[in-house]
Amino acid sequence: MPSPARAKAVYLAKAAARRLLWGPSDLIRRRREGPLTPPRHLAFVGGGDFEQTGKQFLGYFQELGDLEPGDRVLDVGSGLGRMAMPLTSYLDGGSYAGFDVGREMVRWCERTITPRWPNFEFTWASVYNGKYNPFGKQSGTEFRFPYEDADFDFVFATSLFTHLLRDEARHYLAETARVLKPGGTCLLTFFLLTPEAEAEVAAGRAMMDFRHPIAGGMTTNPAEPEAATGYPVGDLRQWLGEVGLKVREPIHHGAWSNTPGALTLQDIVIAERV
Repeated sequence: MPSPARAKAVYLAKAAARRLLWGPSDLIRRRREGPLTPPRHLAFVGGGDFEQTGKQFLGYFQELGDLEPGDRVLDVGSGLGRMAMPLTSYLDGGSYAGFDVGREMVRWCERTITPRWPNFEFTWASVYNGKYNPFGKQSGTEFRFPYEDADFDFVFATSLFTHLLRDEARHYLAETARVLKPGGTCLLTFFLLTPEAEAEVAAGRAMMDFRHPIAGGMTTNPAEPEAATGYPVGDLRQWLGEVGLKVREPIHHGAWSNTPGALTLQDIVIAERV
């Protein structure tokens, strides 16, 4: 595991490099495309088209998660509003809350999205993550989501659990269950280790090289474990059950492990609060 000091140094160096690389083009894109264009130097969301990915997942929220326009929705790891933006045109009578460990991303959403859609609120969480917030003051295993019990009809987390260590992931699942209303639904994405996926990794065919052990799972980068984490699918099922979340079958396995007909890169799990 990298030291906190090294994690901070790496984070600052990458942030500076991103600003130098994308800062000038961000100004040009903002003038050309308008104020709702997210700045690329802040977009820690991996590859893929920002707008298209948001629209794609809005479809999954509706088709797989039964999201309704009047629902109260929580976005765990809201980033630069990649999922919030398409929801602004869908939620009608409902409301949205999102939180993230990235302070500047939350500030951008507060300045850009909330004034236009007051039923969308964003909160910064000072939670430590070696890759995304090495300056965080609170452990991910102790962080309490800043919402009341049974507050939400629908909770989602995309590309969030794929960057959490085991104990953090288990705690976030418990918090997800706590804030969901009985009968509420969550859509969560993971890298799940199945025999088929592990065979693809061993053969060098998988898109994610999960060869490096961490507590309870695997990572692609032992120097920066939170870069990508994967956990056995059987363990995830057990963790969900322990906190009162029931999987809505089937699990939709992702393209990362060369699953035929995959919906998206990561594995999608739908679960209901029992």
